[in-house]
Amino acid sequence: MSGAEQIGRLLVSKGYVEDRWMRSALAATPGSAAAFLERVLESGAVNERELLSIVAEHSGMPAADLSRTAIPLAALELIPRPVAEADLLLPLSTEGARLHVAVDCTSYTQETLAELQFITGMLVSPYAALPATLEKAIAAAYEARDRGEESWHGEGLSREAPPGIAAIRPGEIGVRTDEVDIPTMEIDALAFEVEGADASADEEVVHQETVRVGPARVLVVDDEPEILRLLEKSLRAEGYAVETARDGLEAEQKLKGPPPDLVVLDAMLPHVHGFELCSRIKGDARLRNVPVLMMSAVYRGWRFAQDAREAFGADDYVEKPFHLADVLRRVHQRLESPRGMSAEQKEAADASYKEGVEHLSHGRPAKARGALEQAAKDDPFSARNHFALGRALRETGEAFRAMSAYEKAVELRPTHFAALCSLAELYLEKGFRRKAVEALERALNCAPDGRTRDGIRTRLLRLL
Repeated sequence: MSGAEQIGRLLVSKGYVEDRWMRSALAATPGSAAAFLERVLESGAVNERELLSIVAEHSGMPAADLSRTAIPLAALELIPRPVAEADLLLPLSTEGARLHVAVDCTSYTQETLAELQFITGMLVSPYAALPATLEKAIAAAYEARDRGEESWHGEGLSREAPPGIAAIRPGEIGVRTDEVDIPTMEIDALAFEVEGADASADEEVVHQETVRVGPARVLVVDDEPEILRLLEKSLRAEGYAVETARDGLEAEQKLKGPPPDLVVLDAMLPHVHGFELCSRIKGDARLRNVPVLMMSAVYRGWRFAQDAREAFGADDYVEKPFHLADVLRRVHQRLESPRGMSAEQKEAADASYKEGVEHLSHGRPAKARGALEQAAKDDPFSARNHFALGRALRETGEAFRAMSAYEKAVELRPTHFAALCSLAELYLEKGFRRKAVEALERALNCAPDGRTRDGIRTRLLRLL
């Protein structure tokens, strides 16, 4: 079933149009969801806010009513105008250190959002918009920026209105039937306790050294068979013991065994993205001291190399096509002096974490936030630090920053049950229904007991 037909069925189920009219409109606009939406608006059956509510429900994300949105134009610097016009992307805000962006509800892809996240170095929160309205808003906003203005206001706002997104959450606008939304069931509050996070997964023996016996072991991960064979043969010739993996999932399985001494990791991998895998390695107390040398033919330039190191923890970064001698030299250097976290750094991070948790337990979230921000800075690859920081940010009303902290915790530890449940609650609150479903589906697989699992399953069924 096409996207246009799905939206059409929602319009019928909500009582906005009759089934016969919907089928006629679909037949008149074959293969074009954008044209179908325009036809619906022109018919007068719904107004734009009502249609945006339907689009939000279909897409599982909040919609942006651009006529009532005010944009700080500094945000436009994150996306060049040619890219914004070609892909129909409009930056709306950078609240909570995230990029909030309006996307074409009929054509956006997750790949575009992932690329945008990597290029900007910011987590991305998308908002559905009608394509014709979005195209006009992009032109008007960028022209206002070029005139030196500081903000752009939708036609439904006065120029004095402060910046803000007029978000419409799925199901927010009433329906024209007797349909009633089913109330959701609250997850057990214990799931959100900081103490409920598996802190032992972040523990690390900092004074113990491992003595290597035999040749250094290198895990090479790349989905291109020719590169995999070349690196395997060359590294073996240098005296290293080499294992290979053809995708991120296979690499994860091999990393469950004895840790390698170094990982050579391609960025673009099937199943589990290379950057995500690198972040997981650095978030695992057992693996975090293993140097990771990343490679990419897609992400090029100093900005990407810097992001790979700072955001994902890569120890080194090489662009493809590479010089083999350069790769071998870097491997040798990293094995001679692998990077690790000192005992002093670990102790400082632990002290800040304990201080933050103490403040949280006594109802001092503002003080907790400061201590936990320091803990996350000292040990940025600790899932428990980011989870606790998310709790503090949530309690100080910084919802989007809390969302980012929970997402980081889940990125570092994909089975972090409390973080997944907390994310689901925040996603629902902000209208990201599809992402809430994804978080709950993941939480279902790592629920601590049958009772909790049944509660999550019930909630999922109601959301779906």
